[in-house]
Amino acid sequence: MNKIILLTFLIVASLLSSKVFGVVAALTIISVLITLHEFGHWLVARCFGIAVPIFSVGFGRADQATVLGHAWGTEFQLRPFPVGGFIAPDEKSFAAASFVGRAATLAAGPGMNLLIPVVLFFALFSASGVPVTTIDDVYVALLPNSTSIAATAGLQEGDRFLWIDGKRVEKPEQVVQALAAHKSIALTMIVGRSDQNQTITLVPDENGKIGVGIGAHISRSIRQVSVAEASVEAVAKTVGMTADTLSGYGSLLHGKNLKQLSSIVGIVAEGSEQVNSGISGGIYFTCVLSIALAILNLLPLPGLDGGQLVLLALEKARGRPLRVKTQGIMQLLVVVFFVGLFFLALYNDMVSLLGRPWATPALIVIICAVVYMLRPLLFRAAASDPGKKQ
Repeated sequence: MNKIILLTFLIVASLLSSKVFGVVAALTIISVLITLHEFGHWLVARCFGIAVPIFSVGFGRADQATVLGHAWGTEFQLRPFPVGGFIAPDEKSFAAASFVGRAATLAAGPGMNLLIPVVLFFALFSASGVPVTTIDDVYVALLPNSTSIAATAGLQEGDRFLWIDGKRVEKPEQVVQALAAHKSIALTMIVGRSDQNQTITLVPDENGKIGVGIGAHISRSIRQVSVAEASVEAVAKTVGMTADTLSGYGSLLHGKNLKQLSSIVGIVAEGSEQVNSGISGGIYFTCVLSIALAILNLLPLPGLDGGQLVLLALEKARGRPLRVKTQGIMQLLVVVFFVGLFFLALYNDMVSLLGRPWATPALIVIICAVVYMLRPLLFRAAASDPGKKQ
């Protein structure tokens, strides 16, 4: 299933993007991140004595695999579709390992994905310095309605927010928060207009809105740092991006920002632009994607590393694992969930790339292609059904 979905993504991305180098580079980055994720699992598994007979780079039939070599009891393979990869640990060896060994093995993949941004940011910051963004001022960027609360109170486009509710304004969030805290309550602010300051008093509506668009003038610079400072900044940057990613996943779970959800088509398109923008853009894209993969895999859902960790904890608490049938049902529900999420994300990408009128037909074509390619699996499942009439 994974290789079919990835193949579909690859075809769509290649057809819709004219920047071939960026697409190839973005797909290569995705493949490397997945392979390193699996390498994390493999490395820790072998450290705890868990046998891993196969480590494959890419997907495809086993009889078409090219053997790259053998090391530490593992056969390293290259398969025909080299996007991502997988390891195949020995089930008996894994089951016989200690609780700590199995838990560490499962957590090592996401751990590797969290380590990658730290290493890349450290290399970037050591070589070229730490980017510094400074907000010069916050201003009224848009005043679309001359009868809005803001316009009626005397605000004009270009006015700079200096003070609001008695506090100096240093970032746009302060203005938004102050308005939200004064729903239907009078609020006083001081704005800069040309060389003079103006005092404005207004009453936000019941939603904390006054009918303006808020902007900020930003200055960017590079601060040179020592190796030690680069290490600290790399960790801090990774932690900050991880927190932002968690917040984004939280919004999705609450049904927010679903229209911004992207499949690998959108990811490749964005990655293509970032890679074509330069080395820094490619590094940031790689770090964002690596963190997203880590958090996704740590979700407590069966079939993912996080779900396997939960099942392992339940096994430890109960003294025995859950029934195979129960685990199978849970994994099926997760597959259905992710398939639905995949097609929603793919629809969003089609809207972005083709426009709304063509998005639905394109999605239908892709669904038909996936179903067509899945026919052998479906027929095989039907043939193996013991309840099937002969």
